[in-house]
Amino acid sequence: MSVSNALSLLGYDVTIVERAPMLGGKVCVLHHPFPGIGSGMDLLASMIDQIKEGPHIHVKTSLTLESWRFDGSQGLAELSDGTAIRADAMVLATGLEEVPPSLIPEYGHGLKSGVLTTSELEEMLSKGKSPIVVEARSVVFIQCVGSRTERRGVPHCSTYCCTSSVKNALLLKNEDPSREVTVLYIDLRTAGPEQEALYREARCRGVRFIRGQPSLVMEQEGKLLVCGENTLLRELYEIPADLVVLATGLRPCSSNSIMFDDLHIKAGPTGFPEKNATPRNRVFLAGSVKRPMMMEEAIRDARAAALDVHEHLTRREDG
Repeated sequence: MSVSNALSLLGYDVTIVERAPMLGGKVCVLHHPFPGIGSGMDLLASMIDQIKEGPHIHVKTSLTLESWRFDGSQGLAELSDGTAIRADAMVLATGLEEVPPSLIPEYGHGLKSGVLTTSELEEMLSKGKSPIVVEARSVVFIQCVGSRTERRGVPHCSTYCCTSSVKNALLLKNEDPSREVTVLYIDLRTAGPEQEALYREARCRGVRFIRGQPSLVMEQEGKLLVCGENTLLRELYEIPADLVVLATGLRPCSSNSIMFDDLHIKAGPTGFPEKNATPRNRVFLAGSVKRPMMMEEAIRDARAAALDVHEHLTRREDG
């Protein structure tokens, strides 16, 4: 949406092809994205209003791109409903998808009641008071689930997970100061002064941070029990929990590999496009299709992509 709004302001006619039934992607379900105090939909509202009010932007939902053919002067985008759109350029902003928590079965997602992913928790919080959250007296966040691992997930850091968990841990602690809230991590990566301040506030409010991913989430006497090793103190821990939140890693969308091949976009070993890849056939990349990003970075990157498109097309006209 940021690309579309920027290109529209530059005078271009823009068509958004969205695979979901509505615009907004994963931000829609966020309870309180960081930074910011509103919901995900609150943050998106102005962008969506700009799109609806802009005469140069057209939206097609529940559709995907089937092919892009470029004849040297103009491209033809064929969509999944059989229609086609002629365009001077195309911007890919397909975002990311979560690593399936089923790849790490020892944490019990889908098998044990009370084990959620971050996105599931966000969705519950955004819809109001969920009993499973309200009644939880002890909450444990597990970081890097399917992230920073070679075998079961992705080798890279997913960037947003640490800040997201610290934000949610603080939110749950502030909601009920008597609630036990623990974050289990490999290395806490809250890059930036605002993120670091959030982490410090969480510690001051009583959120516990323990270095060391758990090896197992088990059930004992009707409660969850999170078992692992504190790698700083070199001692084992067993933490009773009513709610366990898995900070699942983020990876390229599964459909990207085929799309990248069709569009001649060279991908690296992690599945993301190679850094500084030059655009071919007027295909440009924007946001977290390139790599995991914080939300504000993705918005900046999208606006930069719009300027790249404008510069490329203007240079062609001048030449």
